Order: sequence, then structure tokens, then C-alpha cells
Amino acid sequence: MNKHVTLAGAMSILSLLVVLGPAPADAADVGNVVKTKYGKVSGTTVEDGGEKVQIFKGIPYAAPPVGEGRWKAPQLVKPWSDVRDATKWSNRCAQRAGSSMGEPGQISEDCLYLNVVTAARATGEKRPVMVFFHGGGLTSGTGNSLTYNNTALPRKGVVVVTVNSRLGPIGYMAHPALSAESGRGASGNYGTLDLIASLRWVKENIAAFGGNPDNVLIFGESGGGTKTLSLLTSPLAKGLFHKAIVESGSALITPERVTTQERGNAAGKRIAAKLGLDKAENELAALRAAKWEDLIAAAGDREVNFPANLVVDGYVLPQSVHDTVKNGKQHDVPLIVGANEGERSLQLDVPMLATLMSSTAKSKTYVYNFAHIPTGWRNLPCVAFHGLELPYVFGYIPKGLTSPTLLALSAGGGCTTREPGPDQLDHEVAENTMRMWAAFAKTGDPSVKGLIEWPAYTQQNDQYLHIGQKLQVKKEVKSSYVAPPGRQAPAN
Repeated sequence: MNKHVTLAGAMSILSLLVVLGPAPADAADVGNVVKTKYGKVSGTTVEDGGEKVQIFKGIPYAAPPVGEGRWKAPQLVKPWSDVRDATKWSNRCAQRAGSSMGEPGQISEDCLYLNVVTAARATGEKRPVMVFFHGGGLTSGTGNSLTYNNTALPRKGVVVVTVNSRLGPIGYMAHPALSAESGRGASGNYGTLDLIASLRWVKENIAAFGGNPDNVLIFGESGGGTKTLSLLTSPLAKGLFHKAIVESGSALITPERVTTQERGNAAGKRIAAKLGLDKAENELAALRAAKWEDLIAAAGDREVNFPANLVVDGYVLPQSVHDTVKNGKQHDVPLIVGANEGERSLQLDVPMLATLMSSTAKSKTYVYNFAHIPTGWRNLPCVAFHGLELPYVFGYIPKGLTSPTLLALSAGGGCTTREPGPDQLDHEVAENTMRMWAAFAKTGDPSVKGLIEWPAYTQQNDQYLHIGQKLQVKKEVKSSYVAPPGRQAPAN
């Protein structure tokens, strides 16, 4: 896929071979058929830069949450005896039609699947694992994208996992009957429970793909950053991951971003009333029997005002994200947090999360600002917009820059042409970004010898890494954001 190999890339491959060394004598080969706890899966072998990379699509990590399984915690996968075909994309989780901008996969409630991409040669290599949660504001999107599931990042010595989890009212609707049914008075965080189930699958199965279940990084962009924060602050995710990256998804740290159980229950009642199911003899049974398309349409009604958000339910999320981190009750893991230069709306959230994490955790926090613009947009009144860093993080240059999703997002940065015009510099920025993200996955420190010494953030030093044509350590991250062309900067 990514056929462009720089000298730096070739050197990193050589360094990787030295670090990995020969496969352990008792290790099994990682081929295009891998045995998981639940059965064998058959993937696709891709050769890139002289390396073989295995891509496995649509592996189930939980049973289909359909019928009576709607709005319940995910259940274990039923084992299979034949070799399961893992060469085709799974379903995208239930969402409004057209919201994933042409990404592959049908839309269905039967969607609890993940994808694995690995360049490991043997099961005993124990490569760091990077589990990615897609964006979409908890209402749309998919992990089924070649931007996330290509060969470049896995060739940096990591195993990449991308996850699909329940969204919108299917994943985050609370309701008094659901709260009563749970036995805990809690409902609404089914999408978060899915993510936890996916990490349990990783813990049990990733060694068969050459990954290390004791060295797992979770990361996500936009809504995926929200998902990452949900796990960072949920006691149910304890021990399932060891590092985290939040890309342009730190708004949940603000005190006002709270959905209480009471507010969540009330929103669920409004959805039922919109569908005329609030007078049913068994309201919950009627809701479970409703078409998911109707539930999503009702949730999207302006009068219903459904907040697709985490619910402070006392179980999955005992306190708000803000209060959990402020009180030091989050998981104490190294964190990278940042956003893109044109995301002025996040200029307060990023330093707030970084300050709270660095002051309440023993682990270090690192901050970045992504400011690079590809050549075709560089001379326009265009700034690094929401989502632009993703093709660089995953090394999917140039195709990732021309994906329908990214081109749609580019207007938010003032980019008025659909021709980003990537060149050699874009490959170099991608190479640098991948090396830092992979280094963080391996050690919890994103510094790369000979490339950059990335200092940890504290409120006192206020240092962050500027990721542009050059990597530069700067101060005062709050001042690193600019308003997109034609848009007035919000008042501070």
C-alpha cells in the first residue's frame, strides 16, 4: 500500500529488526491463518517494502447485540469450528445512512467486530498493541477504513487494532426501565461496555497476532478521543490498557460536559414518546422491538434533544470525566493529548486535560499541536483542520488525504480546493509522526533518538510539541491555535 520508503524509514526497519531479533524458538508463525480463543481466522497477506503484513477484517469480539441483547452489556462470542473468513469488512454500527461518507460495510446492529493489522513474524514477538477508536461524535463513523488499516504504522513494530462499537441511541440511550433492569440503577453506556469487551478480547487473543497483551495503548480522534477518555476514567477498564492518546477529543474534560443518569433517563423517555411507545404495556419490550432506523431518527429529532454522551451512571462512570481526573481517580497511565492548529474550539480543553492529568497522575503527560498542511493547501488561506493528522498518524499518504471524509472536513479549515497535492514533505511528516506514536506505544515516551526529545508537560513549563514541516518544542499551548479563515475567533 504505502510504497514510498524514505531513508529514515529504511533505517527504522533495520533498527526494528535489531530490536526484535530472532523469533523465540517456541513461537508459532503469524501467517494469514491465526488461531484465536474462539476459533481460527483467515486474513489477507500484503507485501510492502519487502515485509509481509497480515490484515484481518471483521473478527467478532462479542456476540451480536440484537433482539433482547439491545441495550445490554456485550456477551461472549460463540466459538466456531471452521476457519472464519476475515478478508471482508464487517458491518458498520447502526447510524444514519450516509454518515460514514462511503466507508465500507453495511449498517447493522450486528457490528461488534474489530480489525487487526500486524507485521509480526511470530507469536512470541510481543509487539506493542495500538487499539484505535474511530471518531464521529459517538453517533457515526467506523473502524473499517484503509486510512486506519493499512501497512505503514504496523511496520513500525506495533500491532494495530481498530474497533467498531455501538453508537447513538443504540450505544448511549438511558431509560428508567433499563436502569431498573440492570439491578444497579445504571443505563446508557453500552458503547463504552463494548470498548471494554474489545480490550478484553485483545488481552486474550492479541498474542496470537504477535502482540503483547501487557503493553496496550488506546487512542482515538474526535469522538474516538471521547471513547478513550471514557476508558481512562472507568474503573471497569482497569488493567486492560497501559497508555493513551487523545487526538482532538478532549472536550469531555470540561465540567459542563456531563449527562447525569436522571438527564439520560429523561432523554430515553423522550425517544419513546416520539415513537409513540411510552403508552405501551411494556415500554422496554416495545423499544427493543422497534427498528433501529426509527430509534436513530427519533433521537435526531430536534425536540427530542438526545445527547449522545457518556452517562454518569455510578457504575461504568462513577463520576464525570472532569471530577474523576481532578480527584486522581483515573487510570494512572502515560498520556498524549493534542489537537490541530485550526481547532480553536479546543484551545482550553487540551491544556485543561493536560494540567489535570499531569498534576494528579504519577505518569507523564505529553502535549502536541499538529500544524502541517500538504503542499496543495499550503499557499491557501487554510489551516490544519479537524482530522487532518490521521493520514499522517497512520502513514496513509497520499490516499488518506483524498478520502471523502477528509475532503469533507477540509472546508472547516478554509481549504477551498479538493487537491491537497501531497509531496515528499508529507511522507516525511508522516514518517516522523508514526515514529513518535510507535515509540510512545513501546515505552510511554514519544521521544525518538536523533529525531526529537519531546518534554513532558507540566502546568509550570507549559511545553508542547509543534508538529509541522519541522518538529519544534514550544511553550504556551493555548496560544498555538488559530481561527480558520473567514471565521471569527471565539472569545476566551
